[in-house]
Amino acid sequence: MPWVSIPASDARLQYVGRTYRAGTGVVFSHPGVTVRASFWGDAVRMRLDDAGLGGDVGTNHFDVSLDGAPPTQLAVHPGQGTYPLASGLPVGLHTVELFKRTESLVGASTLVALEVHGELREPPPRTGLRMEFIGDSITCGYGTGVTFMPESSSSKVPTFTSKHQNPRRAYGWLTARHLGAEAVFVCYSGHGVYRNLDLSTSGLIPALYEQAVPDHPAAWDFSSGPPDVIVLNAGTNDTFAGAGTAAFLPDEAAFKAAYRTFLERLRTLHPRAHIICTLGSMTDGFKRREQQGVVTSAHVGDWISALVAERQSQGDARIHRHVMAMQNPFADGVGEDWHPSAATHQKMAEALSRFIQDVVRP
Repeated sequence: MPWVSIPASDARLQYVGRTYRAGTGVVFSHPGVTVRASFWGDAVRMRLDDAGLGGDVGTNHFDVSLDGAPPTQLAVHPGQGTYPLASGLPVGLHTVELFKRTESLVGASTLVALEVHGELREPPPRTGLRMEFIGDSITCGYGTGVTFMPESSSSKVPTFTSKHQNPRRAYGWLTARHLGAEAVFVCYSGHGVYRNLDLSTSGLIPALYEQAVPDHPAAWDFSSGPPDVIVLNAGTNDTFAGAGTAAFLPDEAAFKAAYRTFLERLRTLHPRAHIICTLGSMTDGFKRREQQGVVTSAHVGDWISALVAERQSQGDARIHRHVMAMQNPFADGVGEDWHPSAATHQKMAEALSRFIQDVVRP
């Protein structure tokens, strides 16, 4: 059998998640983007051009699954390369799945071609509920590959490494699996609704939602596989931003205006989708400051509840508020940088799944 090279744009390659076609291939960067293909033969490999910088933070990682078997992890290097995905298989019909574990801050990837030792066949069918998860590092699965048990709230835990980012261990993918749904992720660590963790205002979540790939010019085509359920978990970075500055407390008017506008945009784009607004698990949105005996506070979680109630009072019966429990690091541990552990994500997914079943499938 000869080796056959199939361009990444071939209609027989099935993509789940946000991508766009460029002159050199199909570009993507969000975690959870999946490429599936069926082929008759005994081996398969891919040609990939990767924009990651390498090292502990800048190396993109993928899960590779063959014929539904548990995945193996693949690290890719900067630039273009060819990567064996499976070899020495019994000659016959096989399905290969490539799943991006790492997020946009690690770097975008361009699939140039899939190469099979045999011939490509039609992809497996896509069925079931379609879910979209919008958010920040928690939705991206930041640090879920490891668990640390802190001794106190001042304990130091390791910082981000790309090899430990795994959305398969995060609440979004787990929730979709519980519900038999297909999951798409639009998320970016450190980004917020009206301000980012570093107090910048570029690349905010509502703006990222319009793009196929963050920091790339291609707009997303919203007619492509519209979601049945949208889970919006945003506001954590708006809450945490401003440490040590005059902007310590989030601005209620600014947050509400940005969040309200984003909800309006989501409803315009997806008139039939159920929208689940949540927040957590690193905070419930409450933030308090005391200066010279004067206590001031803000509560982003309460603001979200009020905005959901506002839309409901206007007749939107497909928007819902899910209150996510805060994590307990001393019982369930934490991932890198105090992010929720895999055990916490599992609890988040179980609670969210029950909630969605109640409101979407009564």
